[in-house]
Amino acid sequence: MDIVVEAIFNFFTIADTEVISLAWELMKNQEPDGGPRTSAPADRTDALWGYRNKGKVKKYFGTSGKAVGQMYDPLGICSTACDDLVVADRGNHRIQIFDVNGRVKGCFGSEGTAEGQFDYVQGVCLTSRGGIVASELLNHRIQIFDEHGRFVREFGGEGSGDRELNCPIGVATDESGLIYVCDTGNQRIQVFSEEGKFVRKFASEGLARPNYLSVTPNGRVIVSDLRIHKVHVFDSQGRHLFQFGTKGANEGQFEEPSGVATDDHGNIIVCDSDNGRVQVFTSDGEFVTCFGSDLKPEGVCLLSGGQIAVTDSGNDRVQIF
Repeated sequence: MDIVVEAIFNFFTIADTEVISLAWELMKNQEPDGGPRTSAPADRTDALWGYRNKGKVKKYFGTSGKAVGQMYDPLGICSTACDDLVVADRGNHRIQIFDVNGRVKGCFGSEGTAEGQFDYVQGVCLTSRGGIVASELLNHRIQIFDEHGRFVREFGGEGSGDRELNCPIGVATDESGLIYVCDTGNQRIQVFSEEGKFVRKFASEGLARPNYLSVTPNGRVIVSDLRIHKVHVFDSQGRHLFQFGTKGANEGQFEEPSGVATDDHGNIIVCDSDNGRVQVFTSDGEFVTCFGSDLKPEGVCLLSGGQIAVTDSGNDRVQIF
């Protein structure tokens, strides 16, 4: 499969010279000139301090269109070990890979039902080997590719039985390599091995429309629920622990929550899509902060330097905070 290895397009950087930003960089043991940080924030307090000072866009890239580097309704996003960004370019039925500065490093997929084709790719995540997992809304399947975009395998197919899917959206992997899928139309979560073997499934009476999900280092499964404007928290075996959020625009409320991400401390980052913002919560669901404006956030992931990458489907771009 052809891989586009390089393309250059409009890229914008917004200067951030406020004293508070400098203090945050120093706290992270990062040089003031932007040199790499070699370790994560020392503790959860440091991480929360950093989130509370988010809000200013550091970079954004992408324009609306079909050319390589352009996007049309980008949704899922995940980051690699070297901070490349894998983006589900849903409206163009493809996956694009960017470096953190917005240069295209890979592009694969087209509209269709064959291996390597997509019918509205929705969610993306990485396997334990660095391969790419992608969910397809209307082909009702999961496809796995290697890190270069070469097709490896697929599983799923429309239905409601074990290993069958109905409009899957979010995907995530845990530290053991298991793949978790929001089987949205069937109102459940299914878990598979990297080889596509069914492992287990779970749901709860309150799970109405599972949208996106993330798995914490200790195995908790965080699921956004688009229909009832909540976030659910399950343990590693699928037992429902608690939920948080209500419909609304106040702090801690949601209007159609979408992408979710978690950090090493279990803090939860949620794309509050129809409120046009990103919200941050502790692992217990307590509100910490929110940020963002002039965007429709759909997917979210974390970068090694504490930055947060968000797909902005309303403006067909990726923003980095």
